[in-house]
Amino acid sequence: MPRGRILVVDDSAPVRAAVAETLRQAGDLAEVLEAEDGLVALRLMAEERPDLVVCDLVMPGCDGIQLLRLRAAKPELASIPVLILTADTELDRKVELFDRGASDYVCKPFDPRELVARVRVHLRLKLMAEDLAAANEKLYRLSCTDPLTELFNRRHFNNVLDVEVARLQRYGIPLALILADIDHFKRVNDEHGHPVGDEVLRRVAVTLGRSVRKADVVARYGGEEIAIVLTNTGTAGAFVLAERLRAAVETTPVQAGERTVRCTASFGVAAADTSADVTDAAKLVTRADCALYAAKRDGRNRVVMWSPALEPAASDPGA
Repeated sequence: MPRGRILVVDDSAPVRAAVAETLRQAGDLAEVLEAEDGLVALRLMAEERPDLVVCDLVMPGCDGIQLLRLRAAKPELASIPVLILTADTELDRKVELFDRGASDYVCKPFDPRELVARVRVHLRLKLMAEDLAAANEKLYRLSCTDPLTELFNRRHFNNVLDVEVARLQRYGIPLALILADIDHFKRVNDEHGHPVGDEVLRRVAVTLGRSVRKADVVARYGGEEIAIVLTNTGTAGAFVLAERLRAAVETTPVQAGERTVRCTASFGVAAADTSADVTDAAKLVTRADCALYAAKRDGRNRVVMWSPALEPAASDPGA
């Protein structure tokens, strides 16, 4: 079984030493940390993140029940299992321990074999839970990630935009959307081949992704189009960012094997500064798309901000 870090908590130094030594002698268990009370244990849990806590129930100051209560108030520590050592064999006390969040208990005086066996079980359960969480996270990322660019995909973009429009409607938090389209992308594919075209798309995605805030969402919208959802951003801020993104693409050549490809992109921007500006996600997308078509129609490699004067949308000028 993989090794794990265990924190032993007991106000009695001899008992604490006996528990720690029992665990060390098991051979397949890992480093053992020690704490003399619940408050010290809570600090070590936050700093050292042990895989399991073995804690005495009755201690002066912060006892086992209080440790469980304090741990419950800290979500980042909730996944650390706590095994309680107790001389209290009353059923009501045992039920209370489980209600408070204890994973298990061992009666004192403890049998070393039982203690080690229970510790192994809960370490194994924790490791399995961590593996499951990691697998679920990987599956989630696969479900919302575009495999070519490693940006978010269209489905995730739609979900995020719906949420942000709802926040706009409920709280009045401004929102903006940028649609970017690589200029003459078909020509890149025709002249250099699709592998080079794929590399151009990947590198442009990287350039855009590293030029926005962590709170912003960059997604592959379709083909060579990339969408950027700007949270808590109004008209002025969205235009400034789009212009910075345009310049970054223009000045960042793409190295694809022995070929250096320079490209530009056109940007359409739509913003909603108040809840009255946009009532649903589709309207914001339509406006950004309309502005993008205008940018391409007017010569490409430029940023166009949506305004009512752009309606009806310009016809598609092609890639």
